[in-house]
Amino acid sequence: MKKLTLICIMLMLALGLMAQNNDIVVVGYGFSTPNGHVQILAKNQCCIVKIPNLHIDRSNGQKRSWVAWDDMEMAYMTDTCTVEAPVAENFNTIFPNRDSLPSQFVPLYWMLTEENEETVLHCYFVMPVDEMTNLWLACEETAIVDMATGVQYRARRTSPDCFRKHYTVKAPAGTPLDFKIYFPKLSPTTKEIAIFGVPMWYLRGTRVVINSPYTAHGTLQYDYDNEPNIKPPTLVDYPKKYNKDNHKTWAVFNNPHLIKPVEEGTMALWNTPKSTYIAIAHEQNWMREYYEYEKGTMLIDTRGHQYKLKGLRGLPLGELFWIEAYSGDYIAFLLEFEPLPPSVTTFTYIAPESEKFDMVGANWDGEVKSDLNVNELRRNQTLFEPIERVIKE
Repeated sequence: MKKLTLICIMLMLALGLMAQNNDIVVVGYGFSTPNGHVQILAKNQCCIVKIPNLHIDRSNGQKRSWVAWDDMEMAYMTDTCTVEAPVAENFNTIFPNRDSLPSQFVPLYWMLTEENEETVLHCYFVMPVDEMTNLWLACEETAIVDMATGVQYRARRTSPDCFRKHYTVKAPAGTPLDFKIYFPKLSPTTKEIAIFGVPMWYLRGTRVVINSPYTAHGTLQYDYDNEPNIKPPTLVDYPKKYNKDNHKTWAVFNNPHLIKPVEEGTMALWNTPKSTYIAIAHEQNWMREYYEYEKGTMLIDTRGHQYKLKGLRGLPLGELFWIEAYSGDYIAFLLEFEPLPPSVTTFTYIAPESEKFDMVGANWDGEVKSDLNVNELRRNQTLFEPIERVIKE
């Protein structure tokens, strides 16, 4: 969800989805290749990022598009190279049934395997354009740590060879690529590891359990929440002919749900068997302010499953609308999504870009909030208890 004000607010565009404590889908199978058997230890869709710095060149009668990845963490390392595209021939087999995402978002995937007496970390993504530059894979900081013994397995090399270098790769848009980092073979007794030093895939001490079956949905004891008591605003005027470029045709509401002051964008979550509800808090900066919630807003868990937005309590989806209140009010809106399974502990919230519209200072950018913790957001429920407005003059 985006708050659309007269002041254009820069949004955080690329955050990791990876949970930090043992929430990875674990598998114990493998497959055969011409080079031998591959034993899969773990795999995951680790994060979803917004495409940064998209460039389009239409000179010489041809269209060329490329992305310059903005990875400031490794900007001090200045070596660069161009690598041959490592096409992932078995990508669709390893990651089947992937949900589609808005075009401006790129999911990143990884898989940990044992092959040819080495441990290999495969880092995947699907090319969003024909050329990507300033990518980063691994360096001497990249390591796997056995959480039971503290033994460190340091990265040996990468394929293609881009160790300690920013790199460029070219391949047709839609091509899945597989970048590999090689480590010494893990001990047969290793059950839990942490992966360090793969920043583009948000592997920075991320814990992974291997060789242990994943707990299936429905097997966990879980206390569901009651439906939240977030009141809808009151409709004042709902014009018949909506036009995003004519603010006089936007619906008008007042009397929104008032809460105590909290930080802009604070969230709370209620999980019920039929729906997951998320309340979002906002400061009312003007006595009449406009907002919009896109129909494509969704939640995505660490396995890449999407939970779609079902509704917005008392308000229209996919349309700009006015809220009339007092400047200085803190208000809350309630979004209803498809239900998160009890086993989901962290997720990403994604709101796609809206269409451009005619308003001074208009903001139609998208939003990504990743690594949101379900239990922490459930504890925020008390922040959204209703209050009465008190005014002293």
